[in-house]
Amino acid sequence: MKRRTAWMSAAAVVSLTTLLAGCSSIGGTQASAPKRTAIPNGGTLVETFPTAFGTNMIPFLDSSAYTATADSYAFDSLLNFNQKDQLVPDLVDKYAFSKSKTTITFWLNPKARWSNGTPVTSKDVQLSVDWLASKTYNVTDQGAYGYLVQNIVGASKPLPDGTTPSGFKIINSHEFSISMAQPDAAVLPSQWAGIIPLPSAVLGKMPMSAWKSSSFNKVPTIGSGPFVFKSLVPGQSITQVRNPYYVFGAPHIQTVVWKVISPNVVNGDLASGQVDIAGIHPQDVQKMKALPNLSVAIFPSNSFGYLGWRLNNAKYGSVFSNVKFRQAVEYAINRPALVKAIDKGYGKPENGPLPPINFWYNSKLNNTYAYSPATANKLLDSIGMKVGANGWRTMPNGKPFSPTLTISTGDSNIVTESTFIAQFMKAVHINLTVLPPINFNTMLSQLNNDSKGTQPIQGFLLGWSLSDDPDPRGLWRSTDNLNITSIDWTNTKDPAIVENDRLIHLQHSAAAFNLAYRKKIIYQWQTLLNQQMPENFLTMDDAIYAYNKNVHGLVFSAYTFGTPIDAWKWWMSPAK
Repeated sequence: MKRRTAWMSAAAVVSLTTLLAGCSSIGGTQASAPKRTAIPNGGTLVETFPTAFGTNMIPFLDSSAYTATADSYAFDSLLNFNQKDQLVPDLVDKYAFSKSKTTITFWLNPKARWSNGTPVTSKDVQLSVDWLASKTYNVTDQGAYGYLVQNIVGASKPLPDGTTPSGFKIINSHEFSISMAQPDAAVLPSQWAGIIPLPSAVLGKMPMSAWKSSSFNKVPTIGSGPFVFKSLVPGQSITQVRNPYYVFGAPHIQTVVWKVISPNVVNGDLASGQVDIAGIHPQDVQKMKALPNLSVAIFPSNSFGYLGWRLNNAKYGSVFSNVKFRQAVEYAINRPALVKAIDKGYGKPENGPLPPINFWYNSKLNNTYAYSPATANKLLDSIGMKVGANGWRTMPNGKPFSPTLTISTGDSNIVTESTFIAQFMKAVHINLTVLPPINFNTMLSQLNNDSKGTQPIQGFLLGWSLSDDPDPRGLWRSTDNLNITSIDWTNTKDPAIVENDRLIHLQHSAAAFNLAYRKKIIYQWQTLLNQQMPENFLTMDDAIYAYNKNVHGLVFSAYTFGTPIDAWKWWMSPAK
């Protein structure tokens, strides 16, 4: 969905999870603002990315969470979610289901404008749908978000570029409808609400095959969000300025600057006022609270970290793909100790594909895989991974087993976590070597181009920053791009993967319009993934942000990890 935001521990990004509109009892934390007779306009707000952002700025083209965060300021989606995770109007101000629940008609807000003052129209929505359904996006560019439109009639498979799925109909410039073959209980909050209109007056004039190399992709010239791109220094900074035609009114703040600054050194910039909002390390909370110019917001996150294994790895894939190996690793990792040592207690152990904060979380999974090296050793013994004379386990065929762990640059906590994990593995006789950190985008590139399992990555540390509905489509189906390019849990000869796909289908079926039924299926799905452990679930780390007290109107929410919501409402005093 729209608020796909970045985790300071180098999180990968996917539109995956949280709540149906109105189901959550989880609210947000709002920064207090002094009473004023008038809100001043102007000022430059400096935010940070903990590591380099990606190079593609057309929405959905880049897999970097940091790029997606900047894009979310520049391009609005059809609908959005508030701090209570309720579906609310955005570029679309109303919608209606047909009696059959197979068609939804949408009406664009008459005030929706591009930053050059021209209206956002149904053709702009059509172009976005065509793009997400196209062969260029899904095949050439390996697009991760093609699933957003796959259940539109005529879009189940990639279409020739420029072809509109038959289920998309323009009624007039501000009204359109989208149809599916069967009712889908999750389609609006998890998929169609997140469609981002694209400027047909610009991108519609060039073939989709040229979009990636276009100047617009490097620095978009117009946008529909509260702030639009002004300039960009690859890998270093992004500058955005307010959109005077924003659908909810021009923002108060004039300029937003995103700087790439490691969490290891950001504290000094926060203290001096050179940075206004940034994620900070748990060990720095008390220090930053003591500074008179800063406030600190701490709240649970709808995100989690994981230890992934390339299941198709040419060298060790036969071991990684054995469920008992992954279960053994889960028992071998002392996750409560990770929360205590690295998160300073600001977090919880993760037990499955949804974090404990989530409305849909299956609490029966609590305390599963309690730390037990003895149990881990028994599981490894059971699959023939013997301990050799050198003290290290071998593969079942007797060959050495010395996997590597890849981590990204930018955050010393990742290095610390990887060191702990290597020690836990050593305790069960697994010789895991942590490689020197590499650039985050290099890491993603290696994962995205590893269909034969020959890239250097074997084990890796990443995280999922989740979004606004529990629908697992887009990540967890055996056919989903983000599954294929991360862990590759895709072997449909495996009964567990077949069952995974079956449950994912049931949770969005017509029967799933019944909330109790959908919740039951999602509980079953979480239990399956907890048992199968396709990736080793580690911890849910609380979101911890320090922000300058001269920034007002910030609203933090468990479901918008990475940045407060409604940036157009924020204001600064005094203006900088």
